[in-house]
Amino acid sequence: MDNKDTIVGFDVGTTKTCAVVANVTHDGDLEILGVGLVPSRGIRKGVVQDQEKAITSIREARIQAERASNVDIDSAFVTINGTHIRAILSNAVVAVADPNKGITVEDTENALDIAQRVEIPKGSRLVDVRVRDYIVDGQIGISDPVGMSGMRLEVNALLLTAGVPQLEDLYRAVNQAGIDVENIILKPIASAEAILGSDERERGVAVIDIGGGTTGVAVYRDDGLAHLRILPLGGDHIDSDLVYGIGVTKRQAQHLMIKFGGVNDEHRNSDDIIELAKDGGKRKDVLPLKILAEIIYPRMEEILLQVKQDLTEAGIFNGLKSGIVLTGGLAQMPGITDLATEITGYRARIGYPRDIQGLPEDIRNPMFSTAIGLVKLGHIELLDKLSAYHPNGVQNALESAGTLGKQVLKMFFR
Repeated sequence: MDNKDTIVGFDVGTTKTCAVVANVTHDGDLEILGVGLVPSRGIRKGVVQDQEKAITSIREARIQAERASNVDIDSAFVTINGTHIRAILSNAVVAVADPNKGITVEDTENALDIAQRVEIPKGSRLVDVRVRDYIVDGQIGISDPVGMSGMRLEVNALLLTAGVPQLEDLYRAVNQAGIDVENIILKPIASAEAILGSDERERGVAVIDIGGGTTGVAVYRDDGLAHLRILPLGGDHIDSDLVYGIGVTKRQAQHLMIKFGGVNDEHRNSDDIIELAKDGGKRKDVLPLKILAEIIYPRMEEILLQVKQDLTEAGIFNGLKSGIVLTGGLAQMPGITDLATEITGYRARIGYPRDIQGLPEDIRNPMFSTAIGLVKLGHIELLDKLSAYHPNGVQNALESAGTLGKQVLKMFFR
């Protein structure tokens, strides 16, 4: 199939490498054509640790996705993850160029440009810029000031940075797997794109993306990104507890967590027994389900308590009117929404990929949120490129800012 109308998202994670291929239909909608999913190797805490192993995983996911979609993959939108990612809040003020004409796109772009002129931490690079909100003549909480009357325009923006070595290693691994990088996108932003509605972004919502090695936190308010953080806690901590606590292999631990894990009362008080193969299958052992739950529960509680602490320290814990949305592979664990509500006091739901026509049921799964979000963001970027004029001036500026990662990488790695 001709790939000129296709968009590919690559989620290179700690436990899985996932490729999603989507086609842009004649109506301009997205249609999922195929998926490649393989266990990750050479990735730890969202960061490439072993180039050759990581390249192999990426290449295998690419081959699977090509076979499933009948599309040759030569470029993709790729996530970056890890605790090296930082969000820096920056403020800039400009005088409106022509108050008689009102605020223009050029005024917002000028403010964003000045907001980026801050010192980036040594060893990091700016990969994205997201508008938090605008202020016009003292009027706060404005998401789109274009067309408004005013003399003074102020912007609060989040400057998102990533470590240079981590960027370089990821870019090279993807490149050596035969794939050009269309853009690098932060994992929590990609996940949020797949699972949130515009009303949730407007009212205030926290996305908690619990992955194999990290937990990503992204808060949206007034339709803008207000906070982003990557915490070094994930499913691998539970795996380690199970390995040392009940004497199973890492692969067995992952299987137990996914198939039998739960943090609700039903699991914690269960009398059910799980059969385990030990010593390479030479003997069998048994594990009470409630023992498994007792090992998993403290780790899940720790993750959610860390998220609450992070949001509190950032000063944005209060006022999340749309509550909490959990996504990622561990979001399907029975009882997790109730535990999140118990710890935070907010209503919680599981975030499933949405707003894509004909999305297959087996892909409508929180573990695919990041990869689906990548193709949705790629679609937005494609539409922005195809249009010389965007009807929403601020959104146009946002999407232009979102391409910064690609521009930086091209300059850095050419």
